[in-house]
Amino acid sequence: MPRLSIDITPEEHQKLKAIAALRGQSIKDYVLNRTLGDAPPLEGKSEEAAFDALARFIEPRIEQARRREFSSKSISDIKREAREQAGK
Repeated sequence: MPRLSIDITPEEHQKLKAIAALRGQSIKDYVLNRTLGDAPPLEGKSEEAAFDALARFIEPRIEQARRREFSSKSISDIKREAREQAGK
């Protein structure tokens, strides 16, 4: 089974652990739900059908990039906002 590893501070780990526990979830389930919650379901689909579903899902973002509609936020801004949202 593939593994995913990210570097986070001890404080970020504690925050994730606490938020997940408050929702009755494991850290893994909480993070996957937050990151993949709006992704199309792919279970039982062929590789081609899964690719097509993902392509349709990301098409609006690709079109924004083609129109040069980029965020003016810095990486630091995005990280700060994500941390603030996770703390809610």
